[in-house]
Amino acid sequence: MKKISLTGLLLFLLTFFLSPAVLAQNKAKSLVKLPVFMAGDNQIIDKDIEGDLMVAGSQIKITSDISEDAYVAGGQIDINGTVNGNLIVAGGSVTISGKVLKNVIVAGGQIKIQDSAQIGGYVLAGGAQVDLLGNFSGPVKVGAGSLVVGENAVINGDLEADVSKSDISSTSKISGEKKIQIHETKTPEKSEKVVTQLPRVTYIKDIFSFLSKLIILLVFVSLFGRKLKSIKSKNSFWSLLGWGFVILVMTPVLTLTLMVTVIGIPLSFIISGLYFISLSLSKIVTAIVAGDYMSQKGYLKTNNYYLQGFVALVFITVLSLIPFIGAFVKFTVLLFGLGVIFQSLRSYFSAK
Repeated sequence: MKKISLTGLLLFLLTFFLSPAVLAQNKAKSLVKLPVFMAGDNQIIDKDIEGDLMVAGSQIKITSDISEDAYVAGGQIDINGTVNGNLIVAGGSVTISGKVLKNVIVAGGQIKIQDSAQIGGYVLAGGAQVDLLGNFSGPVKVGAGSLVVGENAVINGDLEADVSKSDISSTSKISGEKKIQIHETKTPEKSEKVVTQLPRVTYIKDIFSFLSKLIILLVFVSLFGRKLKSIKSKNSFWSLLGWGFVILVMTPVLTLTLMVTVIGIPLSFIISGLYFISLSLSKIVTAIVAGDYMSQKGYLKTNNYYLQGFVALVFITVLSLIPFIGAFVKFTVLLFGLGVIFQSLRSYFSAK
């Protein structure tokens, strides 16, 4: 099991936190405990974790106890342990069969909350297929292509669902209201003008957004193309995805911590600015790296960096428009892009 240190993430804050003024101000304060972070192809967490857990990988299995919150991102995810805080998870296939004492937020292709699962708070779930088979102490809200509520499922709250189809067992126990909205499959015949004009407005907006990203991509390829591709060759996909996950979650926490210290407010503004710029550029950076990967694998018969980036940007944009899958693609692209940006900055400053 490969553990990745968070030292790199905190290097640029080290001078600030070790300055005499800050040390004097925080002398009586206890240090904030950082989460346990893991990333790699296959991750098996079979030992108890004290504090928060952040893990990313192609296959993830959790069988131990997590004392606080758990943040999980990966391809195939199996959670059979106990999470004493909140569980936030995104994956291609997600199975939850253990206990979560607080809330669950889950997004993925296939989501199954097994009969043995016990959820102590609310559940927000989005995916192509969502199966609710366990015991839920709070309300449940689902957005999915297909929803199944098992015969032994117990929901002590409202069930809200926006789905294409649903199968709710008559023996399931739902104490609150059932608000099930089924997607309409037929095209409405009313107001032909509205039907023809609204898509045009949407298409124009999408085209403008794509062209804007394309211009930025061409500039980035010219300035940083080779450097970004070298970052990918030194790091695995899941490693970069994991770093992106850490940046996405931890940066807001760090900026808030700096604001509390008062003298760190200017630095928090700088970090926040870099954070939002990185969020905006994540898709473009991912397209550059993905284009190079497609060329190396022979899927794209060209060595032109600009053409590689263009094709990859088109490919990512099309995937992002697919219902249900699109949301997962956007999230993955965001995390991967953030990971590449962070590792690029880290390599640049370490070289200095």
